[in-house]
Amino acid sequence: MAVAMTLVIAWILAANPPASGQETVPLGHLLAGRTVVIDPGHGGFDPGSIGRQSTEAAVNLEVALALRRWLEAAGAHVIMTWSKPTDIPKTRKYRVQNRMEFINSTGADVLIDIHCNASASVWHGPQTFYWNGASSYHLAQSIQEELQYLTKTRREVKRIDQYVLRYAKMPAVNVEVGFITNPEEERLLLTPAYQNRLAWAIFIGMERWFLKAHWPLDLLQAPPPTELLIR
Repeated sequence: MAVAMTLVIAWILAANPPASGQETVPLGHLLAGRTVVIDPGHGGFDPGSIGRQSTEAAVNLEVALALRRWLEAAGAHVIMTWSKPTDIPKTRKYRVQNRMEFINSTGADVLIDIHCNASASVWHGPQTFYWNGASSYHLAQSIQEELQYLTKTRREVKRIDQYVLRYAKMPAVNVEVGFITNPEEERLLLTPAYQNRLAWAIFIGMERWFLKAHWPLDLLQAPPPTELLIR
């Protein structure tokens, strides 16, 4: 992790060298003043996917809270769709339409939707999804590259037609932090240290994405590779 942080800092400073006599820019500087919505998927009556030891909603929330800590330390304004289990009563479901109305009302710069994946017990690894637009694609790519470095997963960014991503009025991605149906990965997902590392990877990916604001407009508006449009 220390090596990754050093490399990212070096890359950021190389891309934005300080003027003579000017202090270097601290990591996270590009996130200061930004408004970020974090949506821990599911919650309340809807636990999401079920693992052997926990539920998806519980894991989503812990990773989201860890990400909030990183972002707030960098000076970002963080809005969460829910931040404690009691925010969504067990007697009702937090409907995605209502969640989306709230998210779009914030005027946020970016939306990070956090989920756990579920499938056969042998499947593992985090993966980042987007729906449409160059901005969302580049955000997903930056985050996934950091998750690949962290976990050594070979999973790539993919396009998915998810309600939250489709109707978000800001760049948005869905980060599936791992497979809760994989016993070994579930064990990791329940570990605070691992949750914090996942949040760090997402944080650094976001920082790299905001750095791309310095890139040529034609590059940022370039369509994603066609192979990523295959579902």
